[in-house]
Amino acid sequence: MCRYARKTYKSHYVCFECRKSFKQAHSDDILLRIKKDKVYHELNGKSIQKVGQVFTKLERNKLAELVSEIENRDRKCPECRAAMADLGLDFKAPKKTAIKEWKIVEGLFKLGKCFLSCGCDGIGYIPQNPKDYEVYLQKVLKEYEDSIVYYQNKTETEYPDKMERINYWNERILNVKNEIKFQKFDLN
Repeated sequence: MCRYARKTYKSHYVCFECRKSFKQAHSDDILLRIKKDKVYHELNGKSIQKVGQVFTKLERNKLAELVSEIENRDRKCPECRAAMADLGLDFKAPKKTAIKEWKIVEGLFKLGKCFLSCGCDGIGYIPQNPKDYEVYLQKVLKEYEDSIVYYQNKTETEYPDKMERINYWNERILNVKNEIKFQKFDLN
């Protein structure tokens, strides 16, 4: 059984400026605290009563708004006040002095790498040094280019959204090439 099914875990938020990681409570944990208090006080002074198992339709809407507010709130670094990035439940922060590793993590985040899993298999391969990161980016670039070739060789009847898929992979390729340039790796 997946470990995340048993209880909620805190997500890791990082500030790339300060090179620090902070854990933030999951919305379910916040709602559990609210259920214990039985009352949620809104900013305008109103409150939601009976936050528990049974809700009226109006209370369910208020609860849905509350969950949305909790999940979409801005998380700012306690030190520099910059916006923090959600790197998921499985992220393990490098040491603050490991600048190259932080640069790799930031690059992976920009490319859409998610540090989430079900808790069973882990998050997959994460490069630990610039050379491994270069090899990783070249491999990802090749996979994305292969995806474009795959869809280019298909008909519109097989994939009615063929052009959307090709555009998606083109955008991903552009992002990887920009990251390679940013990291100052050779494109050949």
